[in-house]
Order: sequence, then C-alpha cells, then structure tokens
Amino acid sequence: MKKNKDSKSFLSDEDMKPENIKANITIRISGDLLNAYRGEAEKLGIGYQTLMQIKLKEGLEHSLEKRLEKLEKALKIKAG
Repeated sequence: MKKNKDSKSFLSDEDMKPENIKANITIRISGDLLNAYRGEAEKLGIGYQTLMQIKLKEGLEHSLEKRLEKLEKALKIKAG
C-alpha cells in the first residue's frame, strides 16, 4: 500500500480517490419506495443502499440527454 506524503496517515492515495470515498447523506423517501428497494435488494442478495446507489448511477449514465447525444451521433455517422 502506497502511503500519502503524511507518514502518519493510514489511507493510501487510492483510498482518497473520489470514486472510493463514500459520503453519508440524509434523504427523505416514501415508505413504499423504501420497501420496494428493500424487497428488490433482498431478491438480488445485496443491501438496499447498494441497490439505490446502482440505480442512481444508472440514471445518470442513461439520462435523456446522453441517449439523445448517442442517437444524434449515430444518425450523423449513418448520414455521413
């Protein structure tokens, strides 16, 4: 494990990358939605918070704008 410049730190440079840091947040959602996530997560054998994180990331990756950009790019190539 590579140490940071501060030799007293137990965290490596890899540990400090944004994709490896988890932030605690507070969010209010309906009980029905929470139960749905818990039920689906149980079927998948994962935690409900992990499932929520997966779904949030998927939502960003498959946003309408990104889908339109891909479609426009494909149309330009086809017309090309």
